[in-house]
Amino acid sequence: MLSIRRSRARGPRARVARNRRGVALVFVLIFVTAMAALAMSSIFMASTSNLLAKSYDREHDLRYAAEAALEMGKSRVNYDPLFLTFGPGTLYKKIPGLDSVQIDGANGQKLPGIFVRVYAGQTGISTGEYGRFSSIVAEARDQRNNGFIRRLELTQESFAKFAYWSDDESNGSGPIFFNNGDELWGPVWSNDTIRVGTGGAKFHDEVGTAQFVSGAPYGTFIKGKKEYQKKIDLPSNTMLSRLQSYAALGNMAFTMTSGASISTNESQLRDRIEFLAIDLGGPTADSTDPNEGFMRRYTVKAGNEALLRGEWPLNGSNPPSPSQVQLCGDWHYMLPHGGNAADTAKKFYPASIHATTWFRAQMESLYAAQPARITAANAGGYPAGTSASAAAKADSAESLVNIMTGTGARCYLPGDPHLVAVDRPSATFVLRDIRRGGDDTTFTASGVFGAWRAYPGTEPSVLSSRYDNGYLFPLDRFYNPNIKGVIYEPANVGVSGVVNGHITLYAKGTIVLLDDLRYANDPSANLPCMQHDIVGLLSDKDIVIANNAFNTPVYLQTGSPRYRNVDDTKDFYIHGVLMAMGTSFRAEDYNSGPNNVNDCDVVNNGRGCIYLSGGIIQQARGPVGLSSGEGFAKRYSYDRCVIANPPPYFPTTGRFQDNRYIELDPAGFNPQQYFQSITQ
Repeated sequence: MLSIRRSRARGPRARVARNRRGVALVFVLIFVTAMAALAMSSIFMASTSNLLAKSYDREHDLRYAAEAALEMGKSRVNYDPLFLTFGPGTLYKKIPGLDSVQIDGANGQKLPGIFVRVYAGQTGISTGEYGRFSSIVAEARDQRNNGFIRRLELTQESFAKFAYWSDDESNGSGPIFFNNGDELWGPVWSNDTIRVGTGGAKFHDEVGTAQFVSGAPYGTFIKGKKEYQKKIDLPSNTMLSRLQSYAALGNMAFTMTSGASISTNESQLRDRIEFLAIDLGGPTADSTDPNEGFMRRYTVKAGNEALLRGEWPLNGSNPPSPSQVQLCGDWHYMLPHGGNAADTAKKFYPASIHATTWFRAQMESLYAAQPARITAANAGGYPAGTSASAAAKADSAESLVNIMTGTGARCYLPGDPHLVAVDRPSATFVLRDIRRGGDDTTFTASGVFGAWRAYPGTEPSVLSSRYDNGYLFPLDRFYNPNIKGVIYEPANVGVSGVVNGHITLYAKGTIVLLDDLRYANDPSANLPCMQHDIVGLLSDKDIVIANNAFNTPVYLQTGSPRYRNVDDTKDFYIHGVLMAMGTSFRAEDYNSGPNNVNDCDVVNNGRGCIYLSGGIIQQARGPVGLSSGEGFAKRYSYDRCVIANPPPYFPTTGRFQDNRYIELDPAGFNPQQYFQSITQ
């Protein structure tokens, strides 16, 4: 019984063992197959990785070739800026020597199978109103037409970027030095040797020269210096010839006045431009809004050139008499025009008017109607009990010293509304409109001294109530849609005023700075550059600060004090970029006149400080004063907004600088279509 049960138990176990041997074989086959698959996958992945590596290497080579070709193209156009001069209908050029050529790699060997083409063309608005832009496009491809295309947009360097630029570092007396602690805050360049004296100078930005820096150990160069660079030439007449046509689009191209001069003689002057910023009720309660900039143009009659320049008259070497002084005077209360009550504000009367019978009669009428004015009178008050007649007689007989040392005594340029009493002709005005004090509103369109030019466009209605409506030239596109920001003067021209806008004034003659030229938006206010006023003064001759009653203390008497400032400030202020291509920026008669009347900071001198915010570009450095005190002392600051926002159409150096990189899709690239899409 027991043996029979064991026999039955072994039978089934033997059958189970045979079945398990078959399953193991299947597992072995599956394992071998899986290992084979893994091996094949490993081989495939290694192959793919190799292909990807080769693909990445090829892409790297194509990228390298395109970028190297860009730099070669940039070098080509910097070597010859005229290469980017295009005729009508031409959008781009292929750069010679870079058309289907191979590029050397870092090892000096040609990149195998890769060829490049390089194109150069203009970008954006080709006129140059907002700067000149060009693009270099490099196309790198292999035999299978795989490609990589890069575009480098270049901006042509504007002369406006320089705080100081010169072609010649000397004047009639020999070489000029940066010395005595001079500090320059923007880029400096000269085609001549830059000389630093033993007193030292500090340069806060890049310094470049086509020669070398003499006395370099005495200088501090914060951003270093570059010597023996390629010379930068002044702009050609071809580059500047377009400015007249741009100015004409906005009614800003003026014609030659009969008898006007194109010269470096600042005394030969028939025309002047006065810039005005006018509050039109914009977002701010002042005259700084973008559409509130205007100008007026005045032409003096022949024989009045000295008056136009604001000269202070002299009797040989003696001070003038009051009767000779027509542009300068003081302020008096008067009976209102056609009324009996006293005006609430004083009116301006030139010195030459004081001795007239009508001025004396008006003063006597005032004192009779308002006796309180006698003891609180214009010249400091008369003793109690002084009669109206006696007070009026005293006012009429005032000496020039008393007139010009009175509170607020000052001068105005010919054509100014304050000069009504000497400028209105009797043939045009009745006596009551002539024999009166002047203020901002007593405008005379055509006067004894000269006439204002009428604006040939449509004057905005917002100006309809202004006294000078019809004679204001808008500087902004809001009221002058076709303006390009350029004013063209065919001869010498005088300039002064407050500028609101972006303007380039180009004169074929000398630009004479008759009085301060300032921005409506103070350049020290740290505004965004697009909200920043910008002026470029561009002269074929010189840019000169006039020696006149506004910029130089006037000679009042032979005794002490001999001189007095009669302008609104004792210093000279100018905002803008000055470019004198004939010779230089200078001060008229810098080596004569008073030498110890004004002070510039802690230094005593004759005429005070020149506070310039901007830059100076000149053929040769011009003088503005002497160490003995004659002339001005310099206080120059740099306006960095001229780099990003130069004056409209301001000349460029011909050198190109990187602006931005762009990667292009190589599929279906067509250079003609592409340059057409990026040019306006």
